[in-house]
Amino acid sequence: MIKQLLGSFDNVKGSGFSARKLTAFALMLCIAFIHFRFVDKDNAIEALMIDLSGVLLCLGIVTAQNIIELKNGKNEGN
Repeated sequence: MIKQLLGSFDNVKGSGFSARKLTAFALMLCIAFIHFRFVDKDNAIEALMIDLSGVLLCLGIVTAQNIIELKNGKNEGN
């Protein structure tokens, strides 16, 4: 496990984990810390929406354009 984690920083294909997964994991660690320190029952829903948007963006499931369209509404040009 440690060898694969360190192998993630090499340029050799297949020697480690994927960068997207490592980025998502690091983001999840940051999210856990922020939730522990700053999230309470008053801002929990907003925090979860931001967290999940960040995770979806890091994993490549959605794009920044998708997030903007979700926030502002999709403009069809009609």
